[in-house]
Amino acid sequence: MVDLAGGEGRNAIWFASRGWKAENVEFSEVALTKFRSRAESLGFDDATFATLADAKTAKFQLEPDLLLVCYLQLPWEELKQALENGLSQVRNGHIFGFWHALRNVTDGYGGPPRPELNVDPENLNAWAAANNLNATVEERQRRVETPDGPRFAIDAIFSAEVASN
Repeated sequence: MVDLAGGEGRNAIWFASRGWKAENVEFSEVALTKFRSRAESLGFDDATFATLADAKTAKFQLEPDLLLVCYLQLPWEELKQALENGLSQVRNGHIFGFWHALRNVTDGYGGPPRPELNVDPENLNAWAAANNLNATVEERQRRVETPDGPRFAIDAIFSAEVASN
């Protein structure tokens, strides 16, 4: 599996702990250093890979069965480049992603206050259709505990099956 823009690699380590080979692709050397250190201390250094790269142009070390994209906050055209880059490297498997939904800016809690950094589910649907992907796109609310009581964030969730490119 590849976690695209995986930060300090918590998702990649979680997958490695369950027997997957997991690659964390991240543009921050600081985050990758923390990832490598944690993976090694947990005994997953043989199952984890670190790639220093921009999500839009990264060349993966693994040929993933699963591409995970979690809260990658880019304007749509750049996010689309990252998704297309990832799709080009998944041969058979799945793409799963989630982001703060565009509607979260006006109706939800948390996430980027700039609308262009939140994902419009319609853009995900159009991208999936343009790439002939069998995809599911939905919005979901999730409860967030705050000092002022519970609030709800609205996320865009994407899941697609990928057949040989």
